Amino acid sequence: MDKISQAQDLIAKYRPELLENRPVYEAILQFYSGHSLIETQILDLTYLLKNSKIELLKAGGESFKECVYNLLDEYPEITTAKGMLRFYECPLDFDWRECEKSEIVLGDALTQDIYGWKPDFWTVFSVERFSAENKFSIFALCAFS
Repeated sequence: MDKISQAQDLIAKYRPELLENRPVYEAILQFYSGHSLIETQILDLTYLLKNSKIELLKAGGESFKECVYNLLDEYPEITTAKGMLRFYECPLDFDWRECEKSEIVLGDALTQDIYGWKPDFWTVFSVERFSAENKFSIFALCAFS
C-alpha cells in the first residue's frame, strides 16, 4: 500500500473530521505523495493525529530563510506547537545548505519540549511552478493541544 493510501486510512480511522478540512487534508496527502526529496515516514502522521488540533500554516518568500522568517512573523503561535510536519516547495536548482540553515532558524525559534515534541519532520518538493510573488514556500502542519 502506498503512503497516500496509508495516510487516508489513518485519517479516516483516527481523525475523520479532517476530511472536511480540505487544506489540512490535501497538505497531508502532498506530504506523503512520494515526490518528496527526503523520504517521509507514515509513523510521523500517527503522532500528528494524536493531537487535538491540527492547523496548516504557510508562507512564501524569495529564499528558504525568508519563508521561515515570514512564517514566524505571520504565525507567532507556531512557537507553541507540540509537533509539526512541514515541507518546502522550491526551484529545481536549490542549495541544500540553504534549506538546512532555514531549518536551524526554525528549530531555534520553536519552544520544543525535548521529550514530548512529536512529530518533527520536514521534506522538500522541487517544483517548476511558482506563484508570481514567491519562488519558495513552506507549509507547516502544526499540532496544538
